[in-house]
Amino acid sequence: MAHLFINGLKEGDALQQFFLLRQVETRLTKAGKPFLNLVLGDRSGVIKARVWDEVLEKCPGPFKPGDYVGVSGLVSSYQNELQVVVKYINTVDSLRALGRQLPDFDPDLLQLSTSYDRQALWQELWLLASESLKPPLGELVQALLTKYKDDLLVCPAARRNHHAYLGGLLEHTCTVARHARQSLTVYRDLHADLVLAGAILHDLGKIKELANPVVPEITVPGQLMGHVVLGWEMVREQAREMSFPTPQLLMELEHIILSHHGSLEFGSPVIPKTREALLVFYLDDLDAKLKMMGQHLEADLGDGQFTSYHRVLQRDLYKAPERQAEGAALQPDEDS
Repeated sequence: MAHLFINGLKEGDALQQFFLLRQVETRLTKAGKPFLNLVLGDRSGVIKARVWDEVLEKCPGPFKPGDYVGVSGLVSSYQNELQVVVKYINTVDSLRALGRQLPDFDPDLLQLSTSYDRQALWQELWLLASESLKPPLGELVQALLTKYKDDLLVCPAARRNHHAYLGGLLEHTCTVARHARQSLTVYRDLHADLVLAGAILHDLGKIKELANPVVPEITVPGQLMGHVVLGWEMVREQAREMSFPTPQLLMELEHIILSHHGSLEFGSPVIPKTREALLVFYLDDLDAKLKMMGQHLEADLGDGQFTSYHRVLQRDLYKAPERQAEGAALQPDEDS
């Protein structure tokens, strides 16, 4: 049976296929009966799922994030979002232990990843660092990109909110760097090397904050220090190894990294106090929020002109009619 990708599911679809289990949470109904609140994934996206108590009695698991699972169920709509009501669920390992043959199981179909070529994104960053940045910042950035290349090719940018998939950090970093390069054609009096280096390195600490890129989870250092401080430490350590020759320049780069969340409330130890730091903060915030808006618009199934409320963005979003029409026009004719 052909795999039905999440981004093509519609209400009423019956499913009997495999998913990657991205999140698992046990909850209680109003009657006090346990049920599972899941997030299932494939390479096209994620979808919520529910395993109610009567099914849970027959399919007790245990289940954990990162499991590949076989699922039978029905796609329904709840609060304008699709979800899967599960009728049967078991892990691939358990199914194999039961002697089941699984010819349709293909893990490559189930891993959510950036839609861009990761090697091309990496090459874009490398060329920007090697051709646009002068020493000593260029040497520092190139050394860090070389040291953490393998991590950058797979690391997500977050667990949930934006770019939360394989290569998400690389995609996000490239977009922020592109914005930075264009902004420098407008704000010509800014220190270009500081802006570009800050754009490339601002989220580097996520490599140490996040583990298990297929199903992102926060590491102990990530929990205790966060990626802002971890990234600052990574840059400072590399600069020390290279005997970075310009302490003032290094301090201003470190300030960009430490302030790139913009406020104490959102995890920056200090707010942006240079124009270069302010620019990187806004470009980072812009790309993250536009990605969140795009994901929320794609997930909303309501017929109204506005989406459901987005908790992080603290707003509902307007669904422009002409854009809905454009999206509909791109869908294939069912009779073709």
